[in-house]
Amino acid sequence: MRRIIGIIFLVGMFGIMTGCQEEKNVPATTAVPTQSTVKIETITVYSINSDTMTLIPVSVRKTNGGQLTAQSITSLVQSGLNDDRIKVDDVIVENEKVIVSFSSKGRPVKDCNKKMENLILECFSNSLLDNVKSCKKVIFRCDGKAYHSSQYNFSINEVYASA
Repeated sequence: MRRIIGIIFLVGMFGIMTGCQEEKNVPATTAVPTQSTVKIETITVYSINSDTMTLIPVSVRKTNGGQLTAQSITSLVQSGLNDDRIKVDDVIVENEKVIVSFSSKGRPVKDCNKKMENLILECFSNSLLDNVKSCKKVIFRCDGKAYHSSQYNFSINEVYASA
């Protein structure tokens, strides 16, 4: 009987020691945030490698809610070239043609050698043809008129590049 009383006493003491302890400030568990499963959508536009003076593809994040318009692609190319001297006045879509009008006061029309001018025009035309579904032809203009620079003379509706 003594043995049973001893066991009951030990069990009781154990219960008192574990169950009646003073409650300590234990931080509440919170869910650990997980990595976002949102996928960042990118597209490829063209830029210029200034070391080799060649065209290079560059992945950029889609803008404008993911819509690929002639205006958004032109803007992405322009910012990717990182040259404030490149001046785009207007971007017009007519059926399957995209018309990009540059300012006569900036690049590629002014202050540009033939190689650089060609690379700039290629960046815009290739990026538009690759990313704008409705674009089958690219036309360049200057101030809304025929494109004239010290290297090139295109008639007002002359197609520079086509798909």
